[in-house]
Amino acid sequence: MKRKYLYAAVAAVILICIGAAVFFLRPDQGEKLVKDFLNETLTKSEEQAGLYQALLDSPALIGEGVDAQTVEASEKQSRQAEEKWKEVYGVYLNDQGMDDFSKAMLGYMMDLYQQDETWEVTETTVTRDNDAYKFHVNMTVGENRQEIEGRAEVTDGKISSLDLTEL
Repeated sequence: MKRKYLYAAVAAVILICIGAAVFFLRPDQGEKLVKDFLNETLTKSEEQAGLYQALLDSPALIGEGVDAQTVEASEKQSRQAEEKWKEVYGVYLNDQGMDDFSKAMLGYMMDLYQQDETWEVTETTVTRDNDAYKFHVNMTVGENRQEIEGRAEVTDGKISSLDLTEL
């Protein structure tokens, strides 16, 4: 009878240890978010190409000599492109993160899509650094290797700050 209790106690301890290991060794959610964002953003795809093309095709036309109908149509097209943008990147970025992305990476990504080069992400590394996450991305663009490094801060499950230190 004592053996049954001993086996039950050993089984319970093993299950508790396995549960604790799974809980404590699971990847950090912020780290996963930053890595997913970088891989999504830097991977060439038709969806991404369409997103960047929508941005290129949607400048708001305003000013003297532009009729009201043209202004309204261009503003509508611009809003639609912005909504598509937020739909894709709003999963990863809050409003401040969107602004940081626009300042830090948007021009680079637009250039890649306009040059119609082939590129691929070869490695993405994200590590926790105090309140932020450092990242390092290795890419092959055409025949050249490129590296992107930076930091991202995550607040309430979204990237709230994005800073590139090397592009």
